[in-house]
Amino acid sequence: MGNAVILGLDMGRAGERLGESLQRLAPAFLVRAGLPPRRVRSVVVSALPLTEPAKAALALAGAGGAPVDIRLSKELFLVRSVPLPQAARKDAAGAVALQLRQSMPGQAEGLVWRHVDGPGEAVDVFILKAARLTEVVQAAGVTVRRVVIDGVEAAPLFDARGQTDRVERVWNRAVPAAVAVALAGVLAVQGMAVMRAEGAVAEAEAALAALRDEAAVARAEAEDRNARSAAQMADAARLVRESQRLVLLADLTRVLGDEVWLSSFAVDGAVLRLAGFSSADVADVLAAVRPLAWVESVDLDGAVAVDGASGDRRFQLIVTLKVGGGA
Repeated sequence: MGNAVILGLDMGRAGERLGESLQRLAPAFLVRAGLPPRRVRSVVVSALPLTEPAKAALALAGAGGAPVDIRLSKELFLVRSVPLPQAARKDAAGAVALQLRQSMPGQAEGLVWRHVDGPGEAVDVFILKAARLTEVVQAAGVTVRRVVIDGVEAAPLFDARGQTDRVERVWNRAVPAAVAVALAGVLAVQGMAVMRAEGAVAEAEAALAALRDEAAVARAEAEDRNARSAAQMADAARLVRESQRLVLLADLTRVLGDEVWLSSFAVDGAVLRLAGFSSADVADVLAAVRPLAWVESVDLDGAVAVDGASGDRRFQLIVTLKVGGGA
């Protein structure tokens, strides 16, 4: 098509044949409203004003009154990189407009533009004369749905979807309503059957509730038995712990002479803590305790102090019990 680079129609030949068949069987407004769901037809234009090949492609795309998207090639635009700090991104459109009015001749009067994110903190701005845009819409000779920048994710330069897609939107809203009405009819037919089933369900629920009550009574009895068993087991464990403490205390009484007396005796897991007084050397106390069968190790807990009144040595010991040797 000469020097103009024009992209053909998105809809294939098979879709065209199907659309023509539907138009013969149903009113055209139903076909355009999405029977079957239509694919948007678009033409890419890379030269302005519109060339004859471009107009021919638009006429072919808009055959039968179908709306067409016009995609303007990026080469038709003046592209400027505008610095835009992150703080100004909240109102990027206003910031871009302000910079263009300050930097373009005539305060950018008669221009339209769209911006997209560029490298770094800049945005790329695509600028076109508004007269060019108006000329494209008026000279297209078809129903223009949108005018956009080809390959750029930006807002349309011209958007008439409020009119061109109105019938399709109405159809798409009407279909769910029709489906809802049909479902309501089906539910009404099934209503009597549901009511009969509800009676059977109520009887079953009553029987189930009785079974649940019986199960609750049985569970309460079982929990009571488990609680009594747990209390008995706790008493037995306490007796075992106390008997083990008595064994440890008996062994200590046996190996420690009359010159040693204990003021504190506490077992915590595998650790026995002792505190007391000795008129003899505390090293003799350690030597007496260490050989016991249930002792893994014995160490002083802190420094040995001398009682000012009696002269006895006050000590604290940490005894590590062998496995199975503690309470």
